[in-house]
Amino acid sequence: MSIHRRRSPHVRTLALAAAALIAATRPVVAQTAATREGVVLRLHPHVGDTLHTRLEQLTEITISRPGTTPRPMATTVTVLTRTIVQESRQASTTVLTVVDSADVHTSDAHSGPLAEQAERSLRGQRLVLQLAEDGTVEIARDARGVAVSREVVDAMASMPPVFPRRSVTIGERWRREMPLVSSNPLAGGGARAHVRAEFRLDSITRHGELAYVSMRGDIVPDDDRPAADLSGHMTGEMQVDRRRGWMTDSRFSLVVMSLVAAPGAAAAPTRFLTKVTQRLRTMDKW
Repeated sequence: MSIHRRRSPHVRTLALAAAALIAATRPVVAQTAATREGVVLRLHPHVGDTLHTRLEQLTEITISRPGTTPRPMATTVTVLTRTIVQESRQASTTVLTVVDSADVHTSDAHSGPLAEQAERSLRGQRLVLQLAEDGTVEIARDARGVAVSREVVDAMASMPPVFPRRSVTIGERWRREMPLVSSNPLAGGGARAHVRAEFRLDSITRHGELAYVSMRGDIVPDDDRPAADLSGHMTGEMQVDRRRGWMTDSRFSLVVMSLVAAPGAAAAPTRFLTKVTQRLRTMDKW
């Protein structure tokens, strides 16, 4: 979800020149010692840092029933959070995540009250998270010290568990499995699934401050339902600030196809096609 600004020809020329320079210098990193010896990607921010994160997500769902016209619905979600680093140890980090703003809008007139409820439930949320170096949430509790559900943790986590558990070289791949958070904030429990993802370290900058990672994965149901009832795929890319010890930019797209049959019904099942596009950015301030 890019924001386009009008630029003068001079500014555009400088921007194009800068982009060309960046593209030209990225291959050079293959010759550096850091690249030959392996690159460490880990979550390890500095105590006292405040990381401002903006989540923008568009979810498009098309519902198809036999004998009826497919019904599309779109939901947009924008969430602004602050992540304050409270403690940083060798293998884990403790952060306080605060939701400053949450906006949920839907094209479905019947879901308006649910959108308002989703906004209210998100705004003001405060979570204390203990994170492993790979981004895995080890402990989660609210501001009162009460443990919170996995669904809430996955929805509010500032970054997913994506980092490799070892150093990697340029072009090397690693695999992770991640829970698939409900792509529609207005939906209920629904079918549970996870992503079997493969990541690749594409490049790093000349001095190794930034790492560029791409990913692709398949959607797999958590239960024993046939694969034909729920399937999908995901692609994306991310930027990791190695000095800050945090993922600072990510984009991904997700497509899920599922069939849902009413219990005991002889009619053909309802088909759901869900498309999600998301961008997650972390910055020093809004």
